[in-house]
This record gives sequence, C-alpha cells and structure tokens, in this order.
Amino acid sequence: MKKIIILIGPPGSGKGTQAKMLAKNHGYSHISTGNLFRALAADPNIEKEVKEALKEMREGALVPDWLVYRVSFKEIDDKMSESNGVILDGAIRTVSQAENFQQFFHERNWGDEVRAVEVAISDEISFERLATRRICAKCGEITGISSLDKCPKCGGELTLRKDDSSGIIKNRIEDQGNTALQPIIKYYDDLGILKKVDGAKSIEDVAKDLEKVLCG
Repeated sequence: MKKIIILIGPPGSGKGTQAKMLAKNHGYSHISTGNLFRALAADPNIEKEVKEALKEMREGALVPDWLVYRVSFKEIDDKMSESNGVILDGAIRTVSQAENFQQFFHERNWGDEVRAVEVAISDEISFERLATRRICAKCGEITGISSLDKCPKCGGELTLRKDDSSGIIKNRIEDQGNTALQPIIKYYDDLGILKKVDGAKSIEDVAKDLEKVLCG
C-alpha cells in the first residue's frame, strides 16, 4: 500500500468514515482538512485573515489555497514521521491544489508513494446524505442515521451541523460535487495513479473495495 492515500469524492461520499477505518487498520494517520480547519477556528488567537477565511468556509465557500497548504503540509510532515503513512480526506479541491500537493510530495521524495482513489456517488445521493447526517455535540462523531437521537459512540446529543443546512449543502455540492471534481479526477487519471470505488454501496462493501484497490 502506498504511503500517501488521497480520497476524492463529493461531500457525503463517506471519505471520512473510510479514511478512519483505513488508518486504524494499517497504522496510518487520518488527515481531515475539515477537522483541522474546525480546530483552527476554535483558537481565539488566530489571525484576522484566517478567521475570515474560516467564516466563509462555514458558509459553504472553499478555503483559500494558501491556508490549505499552510495547514495541510505541516500536518503531513508531522504525521509521516509518526506513522506508516497518511490518508488525506477532503484536502484537494482544485487541479491547482492537486499540482501543488504533488510538487510538495516530490520535494519530500514521496512522489512514487501517492495513490488517489475516487469514492464515487451522485450529487443526488450527496445531498440526501448531507441533509440527514448529524454530529455529536460532545465528541464530534458524525452519523448518517438521522433517526438516532444519541451518539452511538459516546451517547452525546446529536445535532444538525451548522454547515449542513439546505442552502449551504446546495452551495457545497456546486463547489465540491462531481462537476467540480472531474478535472481533479482527470488529473490523477492522467498521472496513472487513480483508482475508483462505488461510494453508493454500504460502508462495509466500500471498505472491502478500497482494500482491494489499495492492497491488491
């Protein structure tokens, strides 16, 4: 298995869930840029321009490139020295970002250790999943089972994520859904490092398919 796994897919495709499972099973570090940005937003001492960028993110906009690189590259450097590898979840949103990440990897002599995987779902499924998922107010666990009222992990209260309102979901799919992802997918396909799995399957079946394409 390559040391750097990049999971690509629309919001709600299950990238985060699969990244956590892969990381646990293989001794990798799961790097979620969304989680990194939310942790950064909780820091009362962040710079004004960072605070404004994160505010726009909560309203559905993409985080500016300079902030993506600042946060992601440091985290990758740290985690690559602590574990068997890294799994990037939602880190790359544009072809320009993909190119800069590849440059960063080559500078670290990791160019041959990259595998990109598309976790494919339709925009319709993306909207449905985002509209029904909830987040635990206590531990931050995200669940797609809207009928639950308590977190299955810690028993905390489940609430609607602030960035999962109907209007913001539509904006996110427009900015981060399949139309926006196609140039990125083509970029990795042209490099010859892209694999694809059907993200509409069950969590267990997607996990099995990922194991096949990554370890087969």
